Amino acid sequence: MKKFFVVVALLVSNLSFGQISNVDLNGSPARLSTYSEIDGSPYLFEDWARADISLSNAGLKENVAYKFNIYENELEVINEAGNKIYLNKAYIEYAMLERPSIIIANGSNEGMLTKLLFKKGYGMISGVKDTDLVNVIAEGKKYTLVRKFQTDLVTPPKNSYSPTPGRMFVFEQSFYLIDSNNEVNSVRNRTNNIVKSLADDDQAEAKQIIKDNKLDLSREDHMVIFFQKLNQEA
Repeated sequence: MKKFFVVVALLVSNLSFGQISNVDLNGSPARLSTYSEIDGSPYLFEDWARADISLSNAGLKENVAYKFNIYENELEVINEAGNKIYLNKAYIEYAMLERPSIIIANGSNEGMLTKLLFKKGYGMISGVKDTDLVNVIAEGKKYTLVRKFQTDLVTPPKNSYSPTPGRMFVFEQSFYLIDSNNEVNSVRNRTNNIVKSLADDDQAEAKQIIKDNKLDLSREDHMVIFFQKLNQEA
């Protein structure tokens, strides 16, 4: 009987190890690039960076090399075997994506977060599927602020400088404020615009938070602080 339990334990252990080590079971091989003749980039960041990714059937995977294809809304990663794959979003619980160090070092935008949280489940936003990964900047009982990164593939009009117009990726980002009733408002990352998008009863408190903490809601780090404090009042 003891031998039986040992054998069962070994089988379970091997099964679990196989599920964790073979991340490619959760995705498909990365396609060969079809963007070579298109100006711009389909990726959130052109450089590879690191991510912590929680998978429902493989646990937390830390320091995974990734690129986020925002045109396809797919995470391209390098698995333990060294292969590039697209993760199956059905298994992604969340992904914490590091910004490439070169972007942080340049510091072109003050207040940039070094890590960006991406989650699914925001299908209440127009144009966003339940399986789409969006950047969750703040999440709380009263208000949640998310950002959708996207890049559209467009064909510029023909002109004298470009006799044969080619296609190009155009980068965009949109912010959405979601209240406790799941009502969605499109907002801009500007202090006045965000405050005016809040419920009337919350605007005075919001202005006080901004004043007391000297916040500028065009900054990512200040948006995080602002909504943390505003949601604490719930």
